[in-house]
Amino acid sequence: MQLFNQSFNSFNNVSKFLTLIFFGFLPVSYIYGNSTINLNLILLNLLFLANCIHTNNWSWTKDNLFKSLLFLYFFLILNSTIAYYVGHNVQTEGIIRSFSFIKFILLIFAFKILISKYEMLKKIMKIWLIIILVFIFDIFFEKLIGNNILGYISPDGTRIVSFFKNELVVGGFVFCFGSAVASFYLSDHNAEKKFTTLFLLIIPVAVFITGERANFIKSTILFLLIIIFIDRYRLIINKKIILSIVLISITLLFNFSKNLTIKYTEFFNRINFVEKDEKIINRIQDIKYFAHWDTAIKIFKNYPILGIGNKNFRNECGKDKYYNKDLKFTGHRCSTHPHQIHFEILSEHGLIGYTIIIFILTKFLFNNFSYYKDKKEIFYFSNATYLLLFFTPLLPGGGVFSTFNGTFFWIIFSLTNLRYNKKELIK
Repeated sequence: MQLFNQSFNSFNNVSKFLTLIFFGFLPVSYIYGNSTINLNLILLNLLFLANCIHTNNWSWTKDNLFKSLLFLYFFLILNSTIAYYVGHNVQTEGIIRSFSFIKFILLIFAFKILISKYEMLKKIMKIWLIIILVFIFDIFFEKLIGNNILGYISPDGTRIVSFFKNELVVGGFVFCFGSAVASFYLSDHNAEKKFTTLFLLIIPVAVFITGERANFIKSTILFLLIIIFIDRYRLIINKKIILSIVLISITLLFNFSKNLTIKYTEFFNRINFVEKDEKIINRIQDIKYFAHWDTAIKIFKNYPILGIGNKNFRNECGKDKYYNKDLKFTGHRCSTHPHQIHFEILSEHGLIGYTIIIFILTKFLFNNFSYYKDKKEIFYFSNATYLLLFFTPLLPGGGVFSTFNGTFFWIIFSLTNLRYNKKELIK
């Protein structure tokens, strides 16, 4: 019996250590690309399953959320298989991606089971905080110097690259992990108010500097909603002053940075270059994303029930039937995805897939906003709002099934699914 107890305690200690490492340094895996992200997720999944076997804890498989996601999982596999065999001229990548969706489902419940104590979440958030602060410092450094602290120079003078070398994604990275960390410390009643207020202020400003317009809009909306709904006592200064500081900071950066001015006025300048007598819809069609969206809509019209299959937009978009002579960028209509989540789901999964996904998300968000209303913890409100903003119509963005952007979504989804009572948070 003593040997069994020692073995059990030894496993628990190793499990806790690996949980801290795998979850804590998850943001770092983004620097090295999709293969490292997937490796981290696989290790987390294996650790989670090993824990379930060791403790004989499979209660999570009876969770209604798990059953809903499992239904979605089998739909994705079936849909991709149908697309492959009915002659859509697609590749096997779609089937592989559909099978690999299980990594996100397991991630959600790995968060819930492995981070079963508030103290573990607190340690992970401290690591994330340090990582995000390093990135934020690097963003300001690159903006001032012209290269990041490792010497990386952005391929686009109006955007920040930071530690991602040649990928212009740091804004989405800071928005995801920064908002998660900020909402956690805003809910921690023992956190220093001066720090939490300052950290909350700096997130939208840092995202603004990156030049990623869609992420800036989303981060600003989330920031404003947090300010509106958070209890006044959680902030060190008046809400109006906080709003004024952020507004003044962004205005100064906009006026004194030529690159930021170019980036954030580019959209309107493209419209103004079109003849003034054109209808507004014709004028905004000169935006490059419209070529992607136009193609996605046409694919959906051709395959309205099941779409073209997971990850197959890239294989379908180049066909001549999607060429639109009225769009300036129709020659660039092909991409890995349509850069708009609703069009991506509709074109690749049709009405059936879209309905399933929106139903699961709507039910999940309704439950979590209700939970926030009952518990009054901004942690749940902020994370649920992030998920809602991920589905903002007409703003460019990645999909929920991709590795890079998809992992952003499912990490926040996992955090939103965590449950801690008020007494635990005060410890």
